[in-house]
Amino acid sequence: MAETKSECYSDDDGFPETDVTLLVEDKIIHVNKAVLSQHSPVFSAMFSGSFKESTEKEITLKNKKAKDFIEFLRCFYPNMKHAITEQNVLRVLPLAHEYQSPLVTDCEKFMASMCKPGTRLTVTTLLDYIIAAEKYDLNTFLDTAVEFCGHVEFDLLNGRTFERKEVKIESPAWPICPISVWIYDVQEMKDISSKFLEIDSKTQHAISVRRLHVLEMNERKKKNLDDIEEDYVIKLS
Repeated sequence: MAETKSECYSDDDGFPETDVTLLVEDKIIHVNKAVLSQHSPVFSAMFSGSFKESTEKEITLKNKKAKDFIEFLRCFYPNMKHAITEQNVLRVLPLAHEYQSPLVTDCEKFMASMCKPGTRLTVTTLLDYIIAAEKYDLNTFLDTAVEFCGHVEFDLLNGRTFERKEVKIESPAWPICPISVWIYDVQEMKDISSKFLEIDSKTQHAISVRRLHVLEMNERKKKNLDDIEEDYVIKLS
């Protein structure tokens, strides 16, 4: 059961009272040492006899968000085991990595599963996944992401879109019937372009190389009248 100093939650909302409580922000979370120790070597060491936490009834965990920590616990706690989803993967992953949890693998597999056509993956989320994968050394996912990005317009990954517009130009030579000129209006989302710059230069280079390879293969296929590989359709955000 999770509770605050001034508010209690029903048993249906959380964890049954057992042998230790965790204080995260202003919330008290009742947990079982054996369950946590079995899942995480960090918790196992924490509750061993050589650490002061092994005898304490309440342990304060600093610099963590209570909602994220409770969701992390619910992803492995018996009779709960929430699935890793778009909504919780980037909340669970940092804690899973910190506590050396097997959930790291589950997070990596989920992110990789999103890197294919037909998912709800956006450029914003894709870049968030790549940044997180670099931070937590998820190399298998990074390989998948580079392959996926090779099929996405490079400008799109930088947050740029182009809209073709018709512009009328009047001149002395054409006073009655202005000339129509087509231009491309460039729109840039600064938050996306800044995220792309956060990616390690090695990953950026790998994406560029893969993208160039896809474009070159398509040029060869055009010459042979073969079907080319269409770019993946992906929204900015």
